[in-house]
Amino acid sequence: MKILVVSTSFYPKIDGSTRCVYDHARKLAERGHTVYLLTRGVKGAKRTEMFEGIRVIRTSTSFRSSTPLSKARLVLDEVISIFRLQRQVKFDVIHAHGCAAGLAAIPTKYVLRVPLVITTHGSELLWPRELWWKDPTELKLDLMFERFVLNRCTVVIAQSKGVRNYMVRFYGDGIGKKIRLVPTGVDHEKFALDAKSSGNPEILFVGALSEVKGVDCLLKAFSKVHGEVPSSKLVLVGGGPKTDDYKRRASELKLNGSVEFRGVVRDDGKLLGLYSEADVVVLPSNVGGPISCTLLEGMSCGKAVISTDVPGGIPDVLGDDAGILIRREDAEGLADQLRRLLTDPVYLTRFQQNARRAVEEKYTLETMTDSLTQLYHEIAR
Repeated sequence: MKILVVSTSFYPKIDGSTRCVYDHARKLAERGHTVYLLTRGVKGAKRTEMFEGIRVIRTSTSFRSSTPLSKARLVLDEVISIFRLQRQVKFDVIHAHGCAAGLAAIPTKYVLRVPLVITTHGSELLWPRELWWKDPTELKLDLMFERFVLNRCTVVIAQSKGVRNYMVRFYGDGIGKKIRLVPTGVDHEKFALDAKSSGNPEILFVGALSEVKGVDCLLKAFSKVHGEVPSSKLVLVGGGPKTDDYKRRASELKLNGSVEFRGVVRDDGKLLGLYSEADVVVLPSNVGGPISCTLLEGMSCGKAVISTDVPGGIPDVLGDDAGILIRREDAEGLADQLRRLLTDPVYLTRFQQNARRAVEEKYTLETMTDSLTQLYHEIAR
């Protein structure tokens, strides 16, 4: 098949949604499909290139700010690019990641009759109000925009039942009729490790260093654990504007030498090395949303994982004893679970084995790609 993937986010940016786009396009290309990926321009990046079998095309517009004018310019650039590409390549289906990318593909759907699939990557409306970046009026406008776009696509992808539930709640029952469940997959062959055989107890966090991800709660919990398991270590992988604040917080908690800030890690080989040293992967997220790539990677590596019972995909993935769920901002509960995992080998092994098994049964890239390919064939007829 000929497939066009559209996303405002792609390498060299690194985050969960970028990982999803990359894995999605790469796996389709590996299976012999012709895959083009249209994304925004990035300073220093080539306008066109082959990237692991994906034909990457970048717009002339780079997305340097979130002002309405810059957004409009990017969408218009993408609309024109999609039209041109469709006339040249004649895609069987367009798959957009995010509603802004979906908006750019709508004219091609209606004028040239190309089926349009959209995967969304969460909503700020799932966040606690104190963490909102946008004001309520802007969020209300975003919701109206997203509802408009989703109502005009062919199919909406939800990564789990929890994601489907919040989408119907936000966007209405009409969206529910368009939703297909396709769980996010992880490269379980790449993210596969032998059991850790030695070394001090280690806890690993991978993500943006912000309160969206619950870093302060994690530091509080670790300070309690470290008092009882003094050989334990916490490794934080990621960056953000509050990094220095968290370093000061670790110092205030007298955790110097026991908390390591590794910065952003862009190389999967180095990331695997960090997973190999860990016993537990923890993501005490304060926000709901789709399935977390960090949790899937940790589970695939055979690590016990802990996260929070927030709306969306996380509770779906960690259900059935695949991982441990705590309440958000529950430092005591997180400390209790970390303490038990680091001091009870039987308890630790149980969750390590369950995590890998859950990935192999439900969350591989192969399973995800099978479902997407079947869907594409159905709607392209």
